[in-house]
Amino acid sequence: MITRYGREGIGVLWFIAEPAMFVVGVMVIFSNLHSANAGLSVAEYLAVSYPTILLWRNGTGRVQKSLEINRALLHHKPIRPIDIIYSRIILEFSTAAAAFIVLFIIFVAVGICQMPSDILTMTLGYLLILWFSFAFVMIMAALSELSEAVERTSHIVLYLMLPFSGVFVAAYMVPQQLRDYLLLFPLVNAVEYFHHGYYGSRMLTYYHIGYTVVMILAMTFIGLVLTQVAIKRVQAS
Repeated sequence: MITRYGREGIGVLWFIAEPAMFVVGVMVIFSNLHSANAGLSVAEYLAVSYPTILLWRNGTGRVQKSLEINRALLHHKPIRPIDIIYSRIILEFSTAAAAFIVLFIIFVAVGICQMPSDILTMTLGYLLILWFSFAFVMIMAALSELSEAVERTSHIVLYLMLPFSGVFVAAYMVPQQLRDYLLLFPLVNAVEYFHHGYYGSRMLTYYHIGYTVVMILAMTFIGLVLTQVAIKRVQAS
C-alpha cells in the first residue's frame, strides 16, 4: 500500500517528469537534424530552448478560469482571489524550472549540452523569460475570466506565439528587414539574451534589454490591472 507520503513523493516527481517528457520528446524527433549555421546541433538547441516554452504555455493553461473553478475557496476569509492565481503560477513555474535544471544537468553529463559560456547572463535571461511569462499569464488569466471567447481561443493564441517565441526560429536565421519586427516582441529578446549566456560566441544573438524590461514592465502593469477587474467581476457575480 502506498502511504500518503509516498503518493506525495510520486506527485512531486510527476510534476517534474511531465514537462521533462515534452522536452525529451521534441529532442528525439529532431535529434538527427542540424542547423544551417555554425554547425549547431538542433538537439542541443532544443534542450536549452524548449523548456522556456513550458513557462508561458503551461502557465496559461494552469490559470485559465482559476477563479471561477475555485469560487468556493473565496468564502474563506484568509484566501484572497489573487492568492489562487499566484499559487497556480508558482506551482507551474517551479515545476518547469525544476525540470529544466534537472534535465540540463543530465544533458551536460551525457554530452548533449555544454556548460554555459556565461552562467550569470544565462540566469538573468531565464529570469527575464520568467518575468515575461508571469506578465503574459496574468493577462491571460484575467481575460479568461472576463471573456468566454478568450478562454475558447487561448490555445490558438498559444500556437500562434510559437514562431515568435525565439525557440524554433532564432533571430540570426531571420532576414534583417524582418528581424527588426521580430525583436519588437519582448519574449524573443529575453530568449536571445538567454541564448547569449549559454552559447556565447558560438551563436550570433540579437537583443535589446532596455526595451525588453520596459515592455515587460508595461505588460505586468496591464496584467495586474486586468486581474483586479476580473476579481471584482467574479466577486460581484
